[in-house]
Amino acid sequence: MSNYTTQLYAINDAIDIDFWKYPEGVSVDYDDLKFLFIPDAVEAAIVANLARSVYAYQKQHHASDDQITKAVMITMGGLLPGVLLHDHLAWQLNGGMPAIEFGTLGVKYYAGPGQPLDEPRVVKDLTVEVDGRVVGIVEDLVDLGGTAKFVSQYLLQRGAREVVLIAPYLKSTGILNEMTVIIFGFVPKDTWIITPRERVETLIKRVPHWQAQGASQDACEANLRAIGYPNYLIDLYLPMAYSS
Repeated sequence: MSNYTTQLYAINDAIDIDFWKYPEGVSVDYDDLKFLFIPDAVEAAIVANLARSVYAYQKQHHASDDQITKAVMITMGGLLPGVLLHDHLAWQLNGGMPAIEFGTLGVKYYAGPGQPLDEPRVVKDLTVEVDGRVVGIVEDLVDLGGTAKFVSQYLLQRGAREVVLIAPYLKSTGILNEMTVIIFGFVPKDTWIITPRERVETLIKRVPHWQAQGASQDACEANLRAIGYPNYLIDLYLPMAYSS
């Protein structure tokens, strides 16, 4: 059976993709949260499986005019899965697979995990035309669903005919009752997912928190190693994060 530690270092065909559908993060000292470190190879494998699910959706809607032809990456979180999905979905393929045009929309709603702002706001306007189209909303994680619902309404107001949420992970199932959703897996609410785009961000936010709880720099280093951080990030950022 796969476990978190062995899967952190698996690559290519050694990746147990089923493990990553319902993963459990690791607990560390001085923190109530669990942490799930997503390696680069795992992120790529997750997105490939997500693309497979998008293909299934497209095949299901081949006979109608309801295939996804536009995708909107929500910055910042949706950029990494979106760019990887672009490599899978931006091309016209055999079997009735249309090329999907990708764009971006900048939305700010969360200060941290489970910490929504008073209201979402658009910080970078839409870069792709969505009028009359079925549009995929690409996020990295759906926590409370506030961003997804806000963006859905925003796109419908801009003329989108229908929206489909596309995300590697959900933390809650409520959004499944409100829109069509294509996902890869689920993670618990108490788990902080560390994607390849936010490893430094997480380190510089949590190390001061651990320090405030009484952790020494050595204890912080032990936490980072337990989570899965590589030496080059620990060596570069831990001294700066701890002394700040």
